[in-house]
Amino acid sequence: DGSERVASSGGGGPPPPADAAAGLVYTKLLTHYEFDLGLNTVTRKWSDPVDPTANLLVALPGGDDGPGGVLVCSESFVTFRAPGHPERRCLLPRRRDMPADHGLLVVSHALHRQKDLFFVLLHTELGDVLKVSVAHTGAVVSEVVVRYFDTLPTSVALVILRTGFLFAASEAGNHTFYQFQGVGDDDELPAASSTQLEGVALDGEVEAVLIEPRALRNLVLVDEVDNFAPLTELRAADVTREGSVQLCALCGRGPRSTVRVLRHGLAVAELAVSELPGTPTAVWTVRTSAAAEYDSFIVVSFVNATLVLSIGETVEEVTDSGLLGSVATLSVQLLDAIRS
Repeated sequence: DGSERVASSGGGGPPPPADAAAGLVYTKLLTHYEFDLGLNTVTRKWSDPVDPTANLLVALPGGDDGPGGVLVCSESFVTFRAPGHPERRCLLPRRRDMPADHGLLVVSHALHRQKDLFFVLLHTELGDVLKVSVAHTGAVVSEVVVRYFDTLPTSVALVILRTGFLFAASEAGNHTFYQFQGVGDDDELPAASSTQLEGVALDGEVEAVLIEPRALRNLVLVDEVDNFAPLTELRAADVTREGSVQLCALCGRGPRSTVRVLRHGLAVAELAVSELPGTPTAVWTVRTSAAAEYDSFIVVSFVNATLVLSIGETVEEVTDSGLLGSVATLSVQLLDAIRS
């Protein structure tokens, strides 16, 4: 039936854990501070206990754009908290083959905001991306809904661009760049809701929404950025017998592990050497016209002088360039000819 009974232990106000060895009891608090720009002071306005497993806070837009407050991500739960507002606690959807007594943590998040809506993407330690929608009227939140979105390699950070792209900085392996194909509103999979936990004790049992990883539906992979982390082994040897040493690196983790061979780049051919009277502050290359294929001049700016060099068979100083040589140059740019 797509559900599983899981012991509830998230939200706010659970019994504080104890360190048996040291005999200490600790409590994790969510604290709200107010910054007064006029007086340049910070005032502690509100504080309340939260689940000791809480590891991530997501700030929600306030004012006309949202209810304000924060989402507290803890083991297997996400909870809306705000001063003077009852908490809205929701159980995170979990994989069908995941043991019921195994907690689920959120490792990264991204917030997408528009004029009339906003939503949050949470990325779990297993790689599943969950979409969080907050139903609210003004500053009053009535429901928190979490549904499965897609599955990506586990990330350390997510960034949503206004152009409709998502960048995921991967924990292991190449970073990935995706384009949105949908926002998951028409997904037929069941969603977890905070209303399912209303009236349920913190240590009670609740029905967990079960999911299974699938191929990308709301995102499409556009590009990858090379990432060697984590680098587990590095050896220097001529394994390909090319006459030069290569660096052989073992990268990644699990199914995203790779063996990469690094070679020295192409040698640089030195064409000319020109001594400079000092340390330059800026260097530009300029063409003689927009139609020219190659640059013809090098402009070197110093603190109190400008040097113009011509590029040809040799590199020589130019004295009739039109630039004042006794002052620094801020910028050099070629402008196309004005046509009448």
